[in-house]
Amino acid sequence: MIAARVQRALLIIGFPVAAFLLLRFAIDFFIEMPVILAVPFAVLALASLAIAATNIFRVKDDKAHGSNQKIGRALLLLAIPLGFLASSLDCSGLSAQGCTQFCSAIKLVWIPLLAVIGLAYYFMEKAWLLILVSAMSFVPLVPHCICYNVGNGWWIERLGASPTCYAWGFVVTLIAVSAIKYKARLFPSLMLCGVILSGAFGFFISHHYFHFPW
Repeated sequence: MIAARVQRALLIIGFPVAAFLLLRFAIDFFIEMPVILAVPFAVLALASLAIAATNIFRVKDDKAHGSNQKIGRALLLLAIPLGFLASSLDCSGLSAQGCTQFCSAIKLVWIPLLAVIGLAYYFMEKAWLLILVSAMSFVPLVPHCICYNVGNGWWIERLGASPTCYAWGFVVTLIAVSAIKYKARLFPSLMLCGVILSGAFGFFISHHYFHFPW
């Protein structure tokens, strides 16, 4: 019972954090970027928040059972470290070093550790392991990024560093953990995580190799 309350508290706390990060990012996109790019970003942000809210606040059992549910759970657990990895690649590319030591530590230590704990949860299904994944997902949001761009500028001007770089990884974690924990909309959650990951990895390629959109 205590574990369930802690897990739910982390998800409920995480939702407004994710909402603020994504909505702030979307506003900056509309201010600085062409509408044709800003609108898809805003739609994805709103869809992500909608599925996260539905998973967390309107719990209803998924219809998937047996092997299908097991596969869905495995893919959602995999999406968590991939979400943070994609966020890291978007910022610092294939370099092992990030823009700060904190960024480097997240890329080289924290993300692999999340993957190991997620794998342990898949085989052991211990509630505390999923709680640990949720708690650990907050750490990359500590303002640390000093790369001045559309997503980071607003934060850097006010805090000196930005928490935005790993926002999408955090959102993927919120969606994945809530879907796994409550068996709520497992496959819609997986599909949306797939869209987020595709967009993030796509941005990595376009940004670092074609300098688009900046």
